[in-house]
Amino acid sequence: MYTLDDLKKYKYFDGADINFVLDSLTGIISRQYILDFARTLVNSNTPFAMCMMDLDNFKYVNDSYGHRAGDICLKNIAESLQKCVGEDGLVGRFGGDEFIIIYLKSNKYDDVHDFLAHVYDGKAVRRFMYIDNVRIFVTATTGSASFPLDAGDYNDLFQKMDKALYRGKSKGRNCYIVYVHEKHKDIVVSDRAGNSLLTKIVELKKLITETDATNVLDKTVALLHTYLHPAKTFYCDRKNNVFNAKEGTKYYYGNNMYFILQKMAGDKDLYYSSNPKDVMERFPDIASYMQANRIHAFVIVKLADLGFIALYEDAVTRMWQDYDLVLIEVASTLLANRLKK
Repeated sequence: MYTLDDLKKYKYFDGADINFVLDSLTGIISRQYILDFARTLVNSNTPFAMCMMDLDNFKYVNDSYGHRAGDICLKNIAESLQKCVGEDGLVGRFGGDEFIIIYLKSNKYDDVHDFLAHVYDGKAVRRFMYIDNVRIFVTATTGSASFPLDAGDYNDLFQKMDKALYRGKSKGRNCYIVYVHEKHKDIVVSDRAGNSLLTKIVELKKLITETDATNVLDKTVALLHTYLHPAKTFYCDRKNNVFNAKEGTKYYYGNNMYFILQKMAGDKDLYYSSNPKDVMERFPDIASYMQANRIHAFVIVKLADLGFIALYEDAVTRMWQDYDLVLIEVASTLLANRLKK
């Protein structure tokens, strides 16, 4: 729990009533004060990084072990985050199972990335917690953006931090994302609440059934890329012609991409992995390709005998969710039936 001595180094808290400044459950900074503190940093042109951490599947803790266990978990995480940040910033509770970290030591990408790696190395999350003799493994998803490197005002900073958080959730959670403009600028965060799985399946079906056969494949692969936000989504036919949805480009891949995908997928119509080492050990001749493209997680789906659709993440582990796989499976089945006509 923060004390007045902890906060007096920051001019913003001069004269503040500690009973209002601190969150009553966790003892860290309350929502109003941590957000206002961030605004004052922007107004004073002070460089910093702002991170939002969302505990993964926290509802399961409350539902399975009771709200008392949930409260203990939140207090434990808050204390651990406070220790990780130390003298380099402040931690606040945004609400529910969400925390805000104001990191003042640096706003540079590598430094923020290293800081979050420390937080995730079992110091605050990705660790077991014992509550009433029950062992719970706690993970979280975090998005971060920096001022003034990523944003020129508070609202823009918050929006980009939220985009990074959404990106982490789309990767399967249990990860941290530091905002990079070229990677994350096109993410639409409102998509988080508005588009259910059923809605997206209906949109895919409509697109595939109503689009002309000559470009239905390109449009479907592009829509999957928009929905799932991987680093890359592409299609490869039997002749090694590739369509890259991210870039919107078509080209011929001279090193037999079709063979690589076929070998990785084996006899499965849909093959996915978050552990590329397994594939690299089984197929050493593919290892150089995976290393060159920094492939850490991938999905490969066979499109009948026409080719493959593939999605992959570069240098970021993604735990593929049922949500992701259902969308990909439905799209490939509808496409195969459409193109065979």
